[in-house]
Amino acid sequence: MVTSWNQVCEELFEYTAKEAVGRDLGDLIVPEDRSEEPGVIVARLLAGEGVRQYTTQRHRKDGTLLTVSLTASLMRDHQQNIPGVVVVTRDISELSLEDVKSRGEIDTLVWVGRVRDAIDEDRIVFYAQPIIGVRGQPKSYEFLCRMMSREGEMIQPAQFLPAAENYGLIEEIDLLAVKEAAKQIALGYEISINLSTSTVGRRHVVDAIADALRSEGADASGLTVEITETALMKDVPAARRFADDLSSLGIHLALDDFGTGFGGFTYLKKLPIHRLKIDVEFVKDLPTSRASQQVVKAVVALADGFGLDTVAEGVEDQRSRELLEEYGIDYLQGFHLGRPGPLGKVLSGPTLLTG
Repeated sequence: MVTSWNQVCEELFEYTAKEAVGRDLGDLIVPEDRSEEPGVIVARLLAGEGVRQYTTQRHRKDGTLLTVSLTASLMRDHQQNIPGVVVVTRDISELSLEDVKSRGEIDTLVWVGRVRDAIDEDRIVFYAQPIIGVRGQPKSYEFLCRMMSREGEMIQPAQFLPAAENYGLIEEIDLLAVKEAAKQIALGYEISINLSTSTVGRRHVVDAIADALRSEGADASGLTVEITETALMKDVPAARRFADDLSSLGIHLALDDFGTGFGGFTYLKKLPIHRLKIDVEFVKDLPTSRASQQVVKAVVALADGFGLDTVAEGVEDQRSRELLEEYGIDYLQGFHLGRPGPLGKVLSGPTLLTG
């Protein structure tokens, strides 16, 4: 029986989550001549075998057959019980296996399996980078995702997040960030997290955030959710509801990468934004670029008019810091102030929330 059906499945098979959840997978998308496959896959997993890039066929709601590649793994709870199986599906109907290889898709699919295993084995970890107040405001921290290999190597997000985004795993990673943030907020830290484009706008994510904060006894005002303009543009009405729902919980919202798009002013008017994060593009060359200087000054003036905080990302030298402080920036973030590091090293000496 289907217990979870994400946006990737909705787009691939054309069933909504409401239509799919609770139904038997065989009746939903498995062709009659392949009805034994789900049982075979489960048996292989229970026997300890891997199921990676298993090529087969599935059908859409309209009956259209798709050639797909499946990666499956057992789902385990905190007591190591097995409540179900997680399956990641890739449409390869327009690609022969040789085409997939030639286009580098095999490598991507391997990353899907690695990410799935890392989630199941608690190897998705979070680093923290300090966000420093210019005028004595409490220090806060942004969470940045990493993946640890089985050998202990720390893998950078650029290597695995694209696969997670494209194959429906990113929401699980986002919710892991939420849970870890709630734990740290309960200890007195202020935490910022990033939510992906596919996660923003999904109502159950708001519920999951509320549940995580409640279960840890964490003050919602200690959490800032950073959202990019790209995520907002995908479905503006849904994003607006999402932002309003988060704000109603007491969570702060930051508009990330501000200055790089064209809709930022509209979002400031329509959404309960608390903070603007100036894109690194306008900070990295600040000492030498008059254009960047003018953009930063304009953003600070705009934020002041709306009563918003400002954060400059990518501060990597003292001269940039001095200019940003001169322009009236509220917070600074970058290698010059502190590099990302493991939570146990960076989060030392809690900064308690102030009312």
